[in-house]
Amino acid sequence: MKSIFIVFFIFVLLLNSTAQTDNPLLNVIPEWKNISLVSGEIPDSLPKILVITNRPFEPANKDNIIFPNGIALYRKVTYLEVAFNRGTWLVKVHESFDEAMKILDSSKDILLFVHGHGKTFNEILPRSMLIKNRYDVSLILFDWPAENSNFNKSLARVRRCSDNFYSLLLNLEKYRANSMSDNQSLSVLAHSLGNYFLTHFVVNGCWQYLNTPFIDNIIFNAPAVRSKEHGEVISLITISKNKYVVLNKNDRVLRGANLLTSGKMLGNVVIEPFAGNTKYINFTNIAGYLHTYFVGYNEFEDENPAVFNFYNTIIHGGQANLSNDDFEKLNEKEYMIK
Repeated sequence: MKSIFIVFFIFVLLLNSTAQTDNPLLNVIPEWKNISLVSGEIPDSLPKILVITNRPFEPANKDNIIFPNGIALYRKVTYLEVAFNRGTWLVKVHESFDEAMKILDSSKDILLFVHGHGKTFNEILPRSMLIKNRYDVSLILFDWPAENSNFNKSLARVRRCSDNFYSLLLNLEKYRANSMSDNQSLSVLAHSLGNYFLTHFVVNGCWQYLNTPFIDNIIFNAPAVRSKEHGEVISLITISKNKYVVLNKNDRVLRGANLLTSGKMLGNVVIEPFAGNTKYINFTNIAGYLHTYFVGYNEFEDENPAVFNFYNTIIHGGQANLSNDDFEKLNEKEYMIK
């Protein structure tokens, strides 16, 4: 029976990841031959993202898999300037966090994106670039080795990579204090299992040492974390001014995760008590069985202005106006988007 559940979960992951769109960035996952390491300057005219990854960096890999699905020796982090140019992905290695952050457009708000389970390095590049373009932000991708044979192995990978994520938060706290202007915002969007980095930040005790608000908004998007006792855990995350949980009762990917872990996922249902300083945004009425509805994969994301307006507002550091006609208040903390 367990093998049936695993097959089902893999099926819905693939179904969700092959949404059709006219945008070539979404439709084409680059082959490794289309990912090129460069040593010179990448033109500023090209759209860029900053990728921070703890996968092994293997420029001489015989199969040309520059960043395989593993954890680098001693969990070494590599900082990458990544640009897209006519079907080719240009990748330049930077020596440090401070050096890499210089590639970001300082006139734009900053978004840290943490991807979920099942993604290769080359698979996550198009999605990240689309988020950057859709919301017009300077985007930082925290990339971790997520293409694993099962969900539980990915959970273990998150735990092993949690120190890298914590170090990134420490670096961002310093960067916010020393290098960002007063009119710039810094927000975090964690998708699916990427949210486990945030909850494990509490479970492993790091919340005690990093608790000053330096992030404007944290978006727990379709979180593949257990709903039971989430309120106590998320309440201890005090590094952001505001927190939003985005959920969909019918999300079939998270229902598959529920079967595998025997625990209801927060991205499906909220089990009280609620988390402090957190709003819950319910997409059940408009998202169908979907798991991803912030990148632009689906028609309803553009046909319903409330969807883009919600994400765009909080990604840029604002507070969602939940009192307007786009939302129905379900209880003291939860709102249904219409």
